[in-house]
Amino acid sequence: MKKQVCVVGILVILAVAVGAVYILGLNEGTGSFDNEGRYDSTVLNNMGVIYSNQSDIAHWNNGYSESDVCPWGAEHNGLDYMFYNNSPVIAAAPGVVEDIELGYLPDSTIYVVGVTIRFNSTLTHQYGFEGDPADEVVRVQQVAMLDVEIGDWVVKGEQIGRFLRPTEFDHIHFAVYFNQAICPRLVMGGDDYNEIMSLIEIFHPGEGWELCYP
Repeated sequence: MKKQVCVVGILVILAVAVGAVYILGLNEGTGSFDNEGRYDSTVLNNMGVIYSNQSDIAHWNNGYSESDVCPWGAEHNGLDYMFYNNSPVIAAAPGVVEDIELGYLPDSTIYVVGVTIRFNSTLTHQYGFEGDPADEVVRVQQVAMLDVEIGDWVVKGEQIGRFLRPTEFDHIHFAVYFNQAICPRLVMGGDDYNEIMSLIEIFHPGEGWELCYP
């Protein structure tokens, strides 16, 4: 009986995930977005990872969580990729570079170089290059290591820059927004999801970590 309940639960979770992706496609909207035929922007269902090789990742600490009921114990609206210094960073999905924003985390000395790529009129994927200390020279250096500018079109897997790692805690905060932040799993391809889960298993073997937590 318990086994039957477990199987039913898994099927419900899969149905919700598939339904969410379908809804995202329906809500692409008309808007003013036009990719001039570069790719199918009606639905995103094959988003990938942002690294070229697992060997470029120094550690994995945080996934997506909507509460503190998760291994890292706090709400977190994206995925933290802790790259080694000078590692290539690639686009997880196609789109146009809509914004490159320079700033700092609230009440913090951590700088952020935020690259926003728009997939369609309602969905964006964002790459927050976060570093410490709050040194303008270091931040300028990170900006210089970007390979894209506002208005550039990118394809999935294309290098958008290299990561500058001033300290061991620096990372890229990657987030997907559909009006608000969503679990990246909802728009990932099957092989891509398996890829990132194998990465998490390297750093947390046997711990049963998930990519996203409600």
